[in-house]
Amino acid sequence: MAYNVNPFLERRSERTTSDQEFALVFSPKILEKLSGEAFKGGLHVFRSAPGGGKTTILRAFTPSVLRSFWRGKGANELKESFPLFVEKGVLDDLEGPQLLGVLISCASGYADLPPGAAIDEGPFRALLDCRVVLRTIRSLGAFLGLGVEESLEAIQLEYDDGAQDLQGIPKLTSASALAKWAETQEKRIYAELDAFSGRNPQALPSSSRFESVLWLQSVKFLRDGVAVGGNRLLMIDDLHRLRRKQRELLIDELTVQRPQIPVWLAMRTVVLEESLLSQGARTGRDIQEYSLEELWGGLKGGHQFIPFALNVLDRRMNRQVAVTGNFSQRLREQLEPEEIRKFIQPGIDTFRAATQPYEKTERYSEWIARAEKKSADQTVDTLLELFVTRILMARDAGKKQMSFDLVLPAEEIDDKDSSALRGAAEIQCHEELGLPYYYGLERLCTMATCNVEELLSMAAALYDGIVASQVLRKRSPELSPVDQEKILSDAAARRLKFVPKHHMEGTRAQKLITSIGGYCRERTFLPNAPYAPGVTGVRLSQTEMEKLQSKVLGEHGGLLKRVLSECVAENLLILRLSSASTARDAGSIFYLNRTLCANFGLPLQMGGWQDVACLDLIDWMLRGWKPRQRLAMGS
Repeated sequence: MAYNVNPFLERRSERTTSDQEFALVFSPKILEKLSGEAFKGGLHVFRSAPGGGKTTILRAFTPSVLRSFWRGKGANELKESFPLFVEKGVLDDLEGPQLLGVLISCASGYADLPPGAAIDEGPFRALLDCRVVLRTIRSLGAFLGLGVEESLEAIQLEYDDGAQDLQGIPKLTSASALAKWAETQEKRIYAELDAFSGRNPQALPSSSRFESVLWLQSVKFLRDGVAVGGNRLLMIDDLHRLRRKQRELLIDELTVQRPQIPVWLAMRTVVLEESLLSQGARTGRDIQEYSLEELWGGLKGGHQFIPFALNVLDRRMNRQVAVTGNFSQRLREQLEPEEIRKFIQPGIDTFRAATQPYEKTERYSEWIARAEKKSADQTVDTLLELFVTRILMARDAGKKQMSFDLVLPAEEIDDKDSSALRGAAEIQCHEELGLPYYYGLERLCTMATCNVEELLSMAAALYDGIVASQVLRKRSPELSPVDQEKILSDAAARRLKFVPKHHMEGTRAQKLITSIGGYCRERTFLPNAPYAPGVTGVRLSQTEMEKLQSKVLGEHGGLLKRVLSECVAENLLILRLSSASTARDAGSIFYLNRTLCANFGLPLQMGGWQDVACLDLIDWMLRGWKPRQRLAMGS
């Protein structure tokens, strides 16, 4: 059934989406990036900013969704997905689901437990244990394909020697009886919480350790005497919603237990806090960490996100009937000749105005002559050639020691040209001439910053534009680069506008981001483009980071730490580590989210950054950044 509304507005991980619809729009490309190590026993932590796809991955391995993939395996939409699930060993072509996936969320309930209610957060352990037990038994029903009216009475439980140490979870032999125990335990905990005021905290049910993983890997499920659901996966979502001490307690105890089954923990990216690892644990041995952004290749491999993004967009496009064809077919990738012509003469005039002081200088005579000859062509390459030449002249003229008696050959422009320089020329053409820059599928994917939520948000705006184009023009809809840029720029402006409403430290975060954006613009649009193609981030050296982690900066330092942490966690800033070199020590770069780069008119490439001090960021966060006077060419 096709959607009658914008298909990009519904997020894939929403619980309101049916399992069948979820399966149809699920992109299998993420499965190709998911290592087989993730299905081995142990602790596996998935991290990303909101909308990065954590919950989507987890939900895909729940029994009801796996059964939807299996039942619909003949559908055209699932011809890519189904073989990959079979390859992972979680589906069988004839027998259906082979993995008992148990998914619970920390989004509600756990943080409500009063701090210190019992020694070592015993009520937290008790609540988590009973929820894992209850969710496992309910998932078992979906795994076996039982209807809601079918009873679990036929499911019997047995326990191996590993269950002998269970103390908080009863070793009942009936699945329905154990489910009733878990329901009663959960209700008892919340009943005690409702009446907690003024009462002894010891009244709350408490456990001395997390037993649910031990129970899950030790219990055997028998149906008509046959063992079922032996291959298991425990998934705990929204770990960031726990209080910090609860999160640390859970990770520490699970690490010490060394689970024999895979345990997936999903959480938002958390930075500038204590280490995720428990004491003595080692990444790669005791804990496997997966950054969803880095699954797409990290800083230099964002192009790997494009096939995945295109798959996501086309699957959404197939769920509507208002527009025909694939999503990418509705985004025009090229400017038409008549669209380009209106930028040529302003570009020539801009070039001549900038180089007028040097037009009688013999040193640049061949460069200027070449530019004038190129000006006859009415193409985008002509504009880029002019602006590259202007940048090179500004660089040469800015040298402290110049020799004006040596003529620079025209061929030297080709020798000095580079992709970074062309990128700088292109963003300068956008800034000074209004030449469209933010358009096309590749730049849409780049602006999404490897984040599905942001991709869908911008695609939703573009889809509305496509539909409107079709209605107004009475022909096949296709958005021009100008139309695309306006829509995407408006979306970027909304992204920044709503930061104060959507984030705890939103007002300060908005001021800090606006300041970083202004500072990056100042450094990007210098006449000689020294940081080509441009600056899109700021760096704190290791020394500055140590100041931030200590108390030397006082109250404002703690506030900056919270704001930066939230900006990274909420995908407003992108954190990348900077290695030490002979000229500088190591540090941490905070890049602007690529969508926000569009708001500030900055290039979308990463790599350009500037060193700043913590005191600079504190001042920007509190009072805002003040621009310096624009430098003229040659100054």
